[in-house]
Amino acid sequence: MNEDDLEKGRIAFKEAMDSIEEDQEKFWSSLSTEDQLKAFCCVVRRIYEGEIRNPRSYRGILYDVFGFGLEAYAQAQCAGFLALHNSIMTDEEFNELRKDL
Repeated sequence: MNEDDLEKGRIAFKEAMDSIEEDQEKFWSSLSTEDQLKAFCCVVRRIYEGEIRNPRSYRGILYDVFGFGLEAYAQAQCAGFLALHNSIMTDEEFNELRKDL
């Protein structure tokens, strides 16, 4: 695969993710504030389950906690979930970091 093919692939991926994001935002905007809050609380509850109560990997949260398939990996990553997941520390990790500082 040459650089031109890689660039075409990068552009196609970005366009696909931009289109998906636009569709997701339209969906969110179509919900009432009450339904947005319900959806938000359901998502936070699942993130709490997978990050705090029973810590899992990024994939474990997507596949086991949320019940998504492979299609969720890139979409969730583009939405920022991988960065959020990687930024969360356990109490032990935090205490070790604090000791080092």
